[in-house]
Amino acid sequence: MKVLICGASPDRINNNAILRNYVAQGFRQVLGDDLVACCSLDIANEVAKLTRPDLVLVFGSCMPESCDYTGVRNYCSSTGAALAFWLHDDPYEFDLNFKIYKYADYIFSNDRWAVEHINHKNVHHLPLAADQKSHFLNVSEMMVRDVFFCGVGFPNRVQLLIDSQDQLSSLNTEVLGAEWPATLRFATNRRVPNEKMSGLYNTSLVTLNLGRRHNLANEKYNLDASTPGPRTFEAAMAGTVQCYFVEGLEITEYYKPGDEILLFDSPNELKRIVEELLDDPAKRKMIAEKSQARTLKDHTYANRAKAILLNIK
Repeated sequence: MKVLICGASPDRINNNAILRNYVAQGFRQVLGDDLVACCSLDIANEVAKLTRPDLVLVFGSCMPESCDYTGVRNYCSSTGAALAFWLHDDPYEFDLNFKIYKYADYIFSNDRWAVEHINHKNVHHLPLAADQKSHFLNVSEMMVRDVFFCGVGFPNRVQLLIDSQDQLSSLNTEVLGAEWPATLRFATNRRVPNEKMSGLYNTSLVTLNLGRRHNLANEKYNLDASTPGPRTFEAAMAGTVQCYFVEGLEITEYYKPGDEILLFDSPNELKRIVEELLDDPAKRKMIAEKSQARTLKDHTYANRAKAILLNIK
């Protein structure tokens, strides 16, 4: 089978275009380099006509108004190729998913709870993943910091870190990203590109995993996210120990609590976990290695490519 992976939005407004490259790499590992093409949505119709894929996979966000899938739909209709969409921003943009229903033969959503609400005959749950080539680092014993987090300062994250400030301030804590308030003494508003993240994860005793509550178009059902995002898998691949703030238990389907990931639900519990790992470097190393091994086994983009191909009939 020949496959074309294209963006769901034009690259000029696509902040996550690098993820599409990871998806393409996953398919290449399964099918071989010669059978997989990858491009922006802007030129997808032309690339499809040139490469003649049997499957066009549109990956990303369909939220922007400039997204036009007519060309790839026409190509698929005229050749018998399948057109699939893999949405990576559910449920935060759920209300706009209807735009793809008339085009899609198959829909894959990154979020399990969102899948239950998508009105399409061929819809499947498919979490994001990690790319071994881009994210893997050997587990390190040289720690630069105790606690690390990088991301946007959404209100729920800000509140949790404010509530945890007394506990985290006594540790070597570094929070990076954007929109963090000055009141968080250990936070710096500095964005980090995806390709630089692994080194930061790898040299952190623990990495915080804090979910997002920031909807752009999610008013119809006001869905809560259930599936962990891609940084969960990327951080594990990079050889860190993740402390996951518990808001749901789906995470336990991807990593074994206490063995491959550590769960906490309060600032005091977080501090207890960090102090325990500071006192027991061997335990920290063991958890990081087990988490990384689980990711290599179950949570690569090659795993996800195989799942897509199994569902395409």
